[in-house]
Amino acid sequence: MISRRGFLVSAGAGVTAGSLSSFSFAAAKGGIPLGIQLWTVKEEAAKDLEGTMKKLYQIGFREIEFAGFYDKTAAELGALMKGIGFRLVSMHASADDIVAKGDSIIADAKTLGLKYIICSSPMSDAAKAKLEWAKKMEALDAGDWKMNAELFNKFGKTVKAAGMQFGYHNHYTEFKKFGGKTALDILLESTDPDLVKSELDVCWAVVGGDDPIRILNKYKDRVVALHVKDIAKITPDPHDTETIAVGQGSIDWKKVIGTAKANGTKAFFYEQEAPFRKPILESAKESADYLSKLAV
Repeated sequence: MISRRGFLVSAGAGVTAGSLSSFSFAAAKGGIPLGIQLWTVKEEAAKDLEGTMKKLYQIGFREIEFAGFYDKTAAELGALMKGIGFRLVSMHASADDIVAKGDSIIADAKTLGLKYIICSSPMSDAAKAKLEWAKKMEALDAGDWKMNAELFNKFGKTVKAAGMQFGYHNHYTEFKKFGGKTALDILLESTDPDLVKSELDVCWAVVGGDDPIRILNKYKDRVVALHVKDIAKITPDPHDTETIAVGQGSIDWKKVIGTAKANGTKAFFYEQEAPFRKPILESAKESADYLSKLAV
């Protein structure tokens, strides 16, 4: 599996941006805010944060979801990003970090002016926690998901009191079934709908064997954000999953994004994970161009 927490080397390079005027027209036609999960460009941002962010802005992205702060304070990072012109919407934090430093996560999110704090990966019992990340995820059982639900209800209440919304980001293992229910079903049914929302990673839902349209229609306004991540093709082994520029893969984005919008989803973050077929900023531009022209 392509791990969101694995540090994989990506291809780097620049990109020539199109005109902002043409982007503005296309964005209005498409009808969704163009957001990006910065995990997508983590290698480029680590080398040149400001330069990479300016390229993303030129490409057309306007909303940001963080996955780390690049050795900057929240105040420093916020000033840089807002100075470029971005709207800062969301950040990821693991369940282990939520347990260890939940108060500081909330404080940083408030400094950045975020709307969402999203859990990027769950915790487990002590024995499974010793496993490599992907193996731990595959070993999680119904009891682990209920344990996470308890944490999320508690943390979600604190996040809500701070004026923000808490949610959970899935991988493919959340679609493993226990007694007829998926792990995601267990998690969402065991949490307060007002306190715990979903950030649906569409690619991983498909890889997990589920239907993102079913999930969006079942949970409706609980899905506050999407990870707009395309997949080259379904493979027998989920570890062989290859993500690709949006619109070049196998997912029907017009149907998925249209359904999400109709059910109240507000944030849409393009994401792609290494290894990449081409320099990631080229794929980012191709994805932004596709999404800005997608009438939904």
